[in-house]
Amino acid sequence: MPADHRAGCLISSVDNKRWGMQRATSFEKIKTLIAEDDKSISLIYEIGLNREVFEKRFITNGDDVLEAYEDWGPDILILDIMLPGTSGYAILKVIREKEQNTGTAIIMATSLSDRSAVMDCLELGIQGYIVKPFTHKEISQRVLSYYQKVNPDRAASALALLDSMKAGAVKSNDEENTG
Repeated sequence: MPADHRAGCLISSVDNKRWGMQRATSFEKIKTLIAEDDKSISLIYEIGLNREVFEKRFITNGDDVLEAYEDWGPDILILDIMLPGTSGYAILKVIREKEQNTGTAIIMATSLSDRSAVMDCLELGIQGYIVKPFTHKEISQRVLSYYQKVNPDRAASALALLDSMKAGAVKSNDEENTG
């Protein structure tokens, strides 16, 4: 099956037909580092963060996050607060205070709903906070809404791409049902 390669996207002719697109867009995927030790939650991220929009890497141990972060330079970092090894909160503190990086959108994800934990993370400059559990259907939109705080133009382009893909999927489904 032939495929188009453009700006970090791989869109096959099957995907083009499926999404009702004639050509691949020139969208550069958003590099997203996900620090999560729960395999079921990682699967939700894998399924829910659209592969045409997000380039994903997963880390399961807090001790490995800073090295991966520094080596890869993600646009978005999703941190579980309760990671084995170094906690997500400690990682957040290093990134914001020692490295003084505010260009990466940092989203904390945890099953903790402790108000003081949320406030501590907000004081360190996170863009958002996701309380587990959540569904794969909502995660792309939520992550992009937080990413808008750091890069509004790129987030808007990603949201438009998701919308066009949904519209293409609805159109394809309507065509299949009437054909």
